[in-house]
Amino acid sequence: MMVRDLLASKAEAAALQREVNGFLDEFRSADERTRRHMIAEGPKRPGRREGLIASIVSALCREVGMEPPAWVAEIYSPEPYFVFPATSSSLRLRLMLESPPPFRARKVFVPENYLSRA
Repeated sequence: MMVRDLLASKAEAAALQREVNGFLDEFRSADERTRRHMIAEGPKRPGRREGLIASIVSALCREVGMEPPAWVAEIYSPEPYFVFPATSSSLRLRLMLESPPPFRARKVFVPENYLSRA
């Protein structure tokens, strides 16, 4: 799976999360050359899903000690984006505080263990 596949997906919420999980698994099990190929093409403009994907790529690159592609620095969510429904102000505040830095920097808010896989 490639970044462009996540961008092209029409999946919503739970289905999108399954696709993200598949991407995480593939990225982590790939060699460096394959990883670079997976993330080479990114979104062209900011957006909610685009910010999420840029956050994921940034965090994964940090995790494996790899420089992220240039497009990652330019992509963000234009408005706060809570990936999981956060209707209460206390939950929103918690997600804002515990989101990993690559997500917070792009106004994308997730639990601190968002990239964890069992």
